[in-house]
Amino acid sequence: MQNTWQDILILGLLVLLFGMIHRKRTSPRLLFWIVGWLFVLLHFASLELRPVTSFWQSMQAAVSVLGLVFCGICFILASTISFLSRRRLVWLAIISSLPTVVYVFLVAFDYNRVAPLVLLANLGECAVIWVGSRFAKRKNRIVWANNLIAVGCGSWMLVLIAHKQAGLGLNAILTQLFLINAVLYWEDFRRASVGVVTASAGLVAWAMVFPVSVCVGHFFPHLAVSPNLWNVPKYFVEFGMMLTLMEEQIVDAEAQREQYQLLFDSNPHPMFIYDPETSHALRVNDAALAQYGYTREEFLALHLLNQVEVLDRIESQKLISKAGEPLRATGLWRHYRKDSSWFYAEISSHVIEFEGRMARFCMVIDVTDRQRLYEQLEHRANHDPLTNLPNRSHLEQRLRHTLESSSRHNQKAAIICIDFDRFKHINDTYGHAVGDICLQEIAGRLKKRLRESDTVARTGGEEFTVVLGDLHSDEDAEKVAADLLSAFKKQFTVSNATLDLSASLGIAIFPDHGTDAHQLWRAADLAMYRAKRAGGGRFMKADGVEQSIITMFHPDPLNSDA
Repeated sequence: MQNTWQDILILGLLVLLFGMIHRKRTSPRLLFWIVGWLFVLLHFASLELRPVTSFWQSMQAAVSVLGLVFCGICFILASTISFLSRRRLVWLAIISSLPTVVYVFLVAFDYNRVAPLVLLANLGECAVIWVGSRFAKRKNRIVWANNLIAVGCGSWMLVLIAHKQAGLGLNAILTQLFLINAVLYWEDFRRASVGVVTASAGLVAWAMVFPVSVCVGHFFPHLAVSPNLWNVPKYFVEFGMMLTLMEEQIVDAEAQREQYQLLFDSNPHPMFIYDPETSHALRVNDAALAQYGYTREEFLALHLLNQVEVLDRIESQKLISKAGEPLRATGLWRHYRKDSSWFYAEISSHVIEFEGRMARFCMVIDVTDRQRLYEQLEHRANHDPLTNLPNRSHLEQRLRHTLESSSRHNQKAAIICIDFDRFKHINDTYGHAVGDICLQEIAGRLKKRLRESDTVARTGGEEFTVVLGDLHSDEDAEKVAADLLSAFKKQFTVSNATLDLSASLGIAIFPDHGTDAHQLWRAADLAMYRAKRAGGGRFMKADGVEQSIITMFHPDPLNSDA
């Protein structure tokens, strides 16, 4: 009794371990293995019962044997060789096992009539051969092995029945089941690993227990064999199955690693793995080498910050040092190639374990074309298509920024509205094509007369607006206005036509004439119209003070020699 409880305890713990593995890694095979070992536990548990009546003693014997029978059937169902669905396979197993179940019960209740038992034995073997042909119809080796085992064990059972030893025929059934399982197990994995060899050999040993025990009882009736010896193959099978599961995980991990490596090496996107502590790459794919122009040795020796534009290096250093963030997407960066050319890059990265250390996997996406398209669209949205100067919308943004900066630094700013006198005469006389060329020339002359920090924009047909910042006095704005007027002293030559232009300018000073952008703009616009009504070729401030440039411009600029 003590030995049986030890078997139950050991097998129970192993089944519990199988169950824990099943929770982490569910599979039909593992589920059938667990059910099969539960039937083995049922077999041992039934041996602990001590029934009093003959009926329950017979029931105990039947349940004990059927526990091993159903264990063998579950192990067969765990095989992955079948081309049938699991549901159909279970039904086939139930139908084919019916003759065996009936035979077990009849023998357990001491039924010894030869003809019915022979019929059940033949039906059982025919069912085994039929199921084997359905179960593995494309595996000839399994079909032949199944048929040979069925014929051999069936013949042994028929001989025992003929000699009125039908009870010993149960050994033939169990031998057949576990021999078939040994064949299926080996064919399932087809590798000479420790787990597969241990489990397959354990199943063969488990099958051989039954004919060996019969031979020992027949030829050596006085030899006492410890029951523990007959149970050893079971433990080899169970430990072999566990080792097989571990080997499968290793094989899957290795296959997955090879797939990841293939995906990494052949990916069209540049990829690399780097150490956050040293900022050096640990692994790099071919696409990254092609993108950056380095050899593999050069890239692995390269400090990652050397690839980033100088202005971005401080921010890059902060991101590289944050190794604990699991997932991150960063950009837009300027990354430099070996030949000093650059491209816009976005980087997606996440933390991985690489060769026993924490590292970051990075995928680089070249977004240069996308960024340039965005810049082109943004430029078109903010600039005049004819003169390439900022448009009215963009000028409003620059004006607000200039006023905020001037207010913050207690400085002055100015807005100058410019309108060209009688420009419609040029369009009517020479055509709009000539007028457009004139506007382009005007834009060029205005830009040359201004600082880079100043802004000139086209805000109407022949109207331009200038925003000046960092002024110390009103005179600074007036000097700029006078300089802009002088820019048009030189005649325009367009399509063999010589043209003279004059302009009217209006100036509004911040904060003298207002602190609001709209207010200043309107004040400058009104001053410009006063200058135009005064004859043009001059500028006026918003307070009405007029400054004439008679020395530069003739009152009639279209007919002037200036």
